[in-house]
Amino acid sequence: MAKSTLRYTVLLLTVFCLLLAGGCGDGRRPSYPAGGTVALTDGTPLAGGWVEFELIGDKSVPTARARVQPDGSFQLGTYKDDDGALEGEHRVLVLPPSVPRKRGAEPMLRQEGTPNDTPPVAIDHRYGRFDTSGLTFTVTRDASKNRFQIRLDRR
Repeated sequence: MAKSTLRYTVLLLTVFCLLLAGGCGDGRRPSYPAGGTVALTDGTPLAGGWVEFELIGDKSVPTARARVQPDGSFQLGTYKDDDGALEGEHRVLVLPPSVPRKRGAEPMLRQEGTPNDTPPVAIDHRYGRFDTSGLTFTVTRDASKNRFQIRLDRR
């Protein structure tokens, strides 16, 4: 009898520990490394601004965001900088950096390193909204497949 009681106790403790371990997480969905580059259709990288990925079909989860670097590269973060994006299909928007402009002017992006008298590169305003950008990408658990090339039309 003592052996069966001991086995039963060990089994109960094992089950309890597994249940406890399963509830110890923070409840957030995992994110996976994801990033890429943003450039004009002619290949010219865009310097600065933001890229944002919104998971399609679940607006209750946070979006993944990234600052676009001077070379056009970005690395997404959902819960913290550079931790990646949630698995699934995402709608994407691109916000150019703020530049001084006249009231009513469309968003324009100044390339880093250009003189102030050089006109900024104008990007199509449709990229500034999820519902009009036309950009979608799928984030997977395989980080090697999560390198996205975003190409934007000039205005």
